[in-house]
Amino acid sequence: MKISASKLTAIALWLWLPFSVLAAQKVTVGVYDYPPFYIASAESHGGVTPDIIRLLNQAQQEFEFELVTTTSRRRYQDFEAGLFDLMLFESAEWGWQNYDVVATEPFFSGGEVWIAYAMPDRDQRYFETIGKKRLLGVLGYHYGFAALNSDPDYLKDNFSIHLLDNQEKIINLIAEQRADMGIVALSFLNNYLHQHPEMREKLLISEEFDQTYEHGALLRKGAPLSVDWLNRLFSQLQDKGELDRLWYKHHLREKEE
Repeated sequence: MKISASKLTAIALWLWLPFSVLAAQKVTVGVYDYPPFYIASAESHGGVTPDIIRLLNQAQQEFEFELVTTTSRRRYQDFEAGLFDLMLFESAEWGWQNYDVVATEPFFSGGEVWIAYAMPDRDQRYFETIGKKRLLGVLGYHYGFAALNSDPDYLKDNFSIHLLDNQEKIINLIAEQRADMGIVALSFLNNYLHQHPEMREKLLISEEFDQTYEHGALLRKGAPLSVDWLNRLFSQLQDKGELDRLWYKHHLREKEE
């Protein structure tokens, strides 16, 4: 029995598809609650990182990136256990110096600022000294004023600081005047104030950064893909304007008029 050319083509396509899908190697990406980059809640998971993962998967067929959840403090232990190979929006200075990771070129600039309750007689001089001010931060985060030491015992022994589990609580407590100063990522603050513009008048925001950083990705040495391969892909996304569109979508930056 003869099989037509069209049927042969269809069979060949059917046989090829499964192998093309299977050929994509999985690359696990560790994420922890770090709004607006990754937002974990009981209802949903979102943020910038899931959007970037979709871009990475759409831009090529060689690798399939998938998310693996961890926590800000547990991420080092989970990395050593081999639960993920890659982290986005991470700095090598945030406790990764003794781990087998290599950093990509940065693709997003960020930093952390101080906030305080806005009062008529309060200006930028208020942020010049920490002194005995009651401070708020996030457990597991690395801060410039503490020389990037995130150990909670160290922070509590050396500063009058209360550590919370997210940055939104910091803003709310400052707005309620239940602490003197809080520290938040500017990217988070921009996103938050876009959603809650009424809070602008309640907050005094430092013009100076506590720390600045160049966000990139950290990749396990010996992972299925190379840092050069990642750099090329991020560069392509940047050249096409895909990354800038994400920054604007999540209100990390405002478009220039």
